[in-house]
Amino acid sequence: MDKRVFRCNYLIKKIQKGNEKALDELFKEYGALFLNMAKKYLFDKSYAEDLLSEMFLELLKKEARSFDENKNGLNWIFTIIRRKAYRLNERNNCSFIFDGTEYGKHLSEYFAYEDNPFSENSLDKTLLKKALDTLTEEENKIIYYKYWEGLTVREIAGEMNIPRSTIQYKIKEILSKLKEYWNGR
Repeated sequence: MDKRVFRCNYLIKKIQKGNEKALDELFKEYGALFLNMAKKYLFDKSYAEDLLSEMFLELLKKEARSFDENKNGLNWIFTIIRRKAYRLNERNNCSFIFDGTEYGKHLSEYFAYEDNPFSENSLDKTLLKKALDTLTEEENKIIYYKYWEGLTVREIAGEMNIPRSTIQYKIKEILSKLKEYWNGR
């Protein structure tokens, strides 16, 4: 286990036991990293500090209890930050499809996965927007969760309250639909 992950896990375990000083240590050691992560996922970067304050408070009150010490504590916290950022974006009515230039940059980064029907070289923001516009709201949300939020199929199914097998099928169909659109342009 990486030294940073080991240290983070240690601090989370102390927080689980109600040690508030461990929360301060976690902030001192990883606060800048967590802040950068929050800014990466927020449309309005000015909410990043608020998101972290809320995350640390919830970590102390309840979140730490659900932590499995055999897992990667940094990744666990990154997941909390990512989900909070997504919900904050929704509360602030940030639209999913190309709400500003930076979103396009993030989306192109997440479309670099193996099962991406598009090559990185052919990814054009305007054409991608047109391709995504052909999808339903639900399909866009699934693509958002998968490629922008980086959620697993299980996590998407939980977020959308849809069976995993259905999400797997829909992802395959959506990618096929986008590939067809992309190749027919």
